Amino acid sequence: MLFSINAEEFVREFKPIIQIVPVHTTFPILSNVRIKIEKEKLNIFATDLDTSLIYNTDSCKIEKTGTIIVPAKTLFSIMGEIKGETTFHKEENRVKIEYNKGYFYLPLMEEEDFPSEPVITEEETYEVDKNAFEEVIDKLVFIIPEDSSKRKMSGMLWEYKNKNLRLVTTDSFSLGYKDIKINLGENPFQVVVPPKVLRQLSTFNAKNIKIGVDESRIYFFGDNFILVSNLIKVDFPDYRTVISEKTDNILTLKRELFLSSLKRVSVFSNDRPKTVNLSLGEILNIEVFSEIGESKEEIDGQYKGEKINIALSSNYLIGFLRKIKSSQVILSFEAKNKPVTIEGEKQEIFYLLMPITIE
Repeated sequence: MLFSINAEEFVREFKPIIQIVPVHTTFPILSNVRIKIEKEKLNIFATDLDTSLIYNTDSCKIEKTGTIIVPAKTLFSIMGEIKGETTFHKEENRVKIEYNKGYFYLPLMEEEDFPSEPVITEEETYEVDKNAFEEVIDKLVFIIPEDSSKRKMSGMLWEYKNKNLRLVTTDSFSLGYKDIKINLGENPFQVVVPPKVLRQLSTFNAKNIKIGVDESRIYFFGDNFILVSNLIKVDFPDYRTVISEKTDNILTLKRELFLSSLKRVSVFSNDRPKTVNLSLGEILNIEVFSEIGESKEEIDGQYKGEKINIALSSNYLIGFLRKIKSSQVILSFEAKNKPVTIEGEKQEIFYLLMPITIE
């Protein structure tokens, strides 16, 4: 026997790993994971060649050291249907997993065919509060487009200088950004980070993590994991041209009330972005006129500025409002054809949204 482990515990520990394994790949070997059985722990390694995870767990009883390369998704699926203790036995070119109701065999791949672990050290890494950092990531990463034709926007821009990190995402219709005071070393850098590795951070339980960046990779160290990703080599769009420094047209609203109004009125919008019209002046209205019906609602808020009529995507607005935690939101309008800035009263995040041109 190599080792024994509770099936439920195995599934819990394996969840971060399975998300690294590619669903579709031209290299079948990447559909596997390497499990190295060491004296006191399991060292599990998965990669899709762009993102790699080295994960350690001691939630097992080791009987014999060794290494097995096994099909990841098959193992994860079967273990998810088992209750209680399981034991792993290596038998020539396959592994036998026994449990109280029976057993199953999985084929083993050759160890030399599996990719090597990335060589990473903690020397140039810097500790950050994982939960606080992850909260900012969550408010921005959803903007990144999945459209492969928008490669320049396919990641999150990290701009670091003088202990300030600005995070930026855009899909050309909207943009989000946030400045964080953080120590990531003395050297400034500008890199584009893939969304997969950023989303992966939420799968780990850790109070603090260490972050390191080099010319081609970003890496995260936790107590029991090392997460590594290649950077995206693109020229990120010049987002500064759309950020307005000052505007005199300001709308202040209660977030929950505005969100409810958008949900009601947008029911009658029949286009893809779910367009709604904002009419701002002495009376504040949100309205929709379409082939399936019409809706008009007066919204409670305070507006200072010139009269403006502007069309915006309710899909985007609702998405932004769900990420903002402040009780009040502030919308800033520069002109009818200029981006609208959406922020919370606590300025925990900034969003920009392009208006929709209606002919």
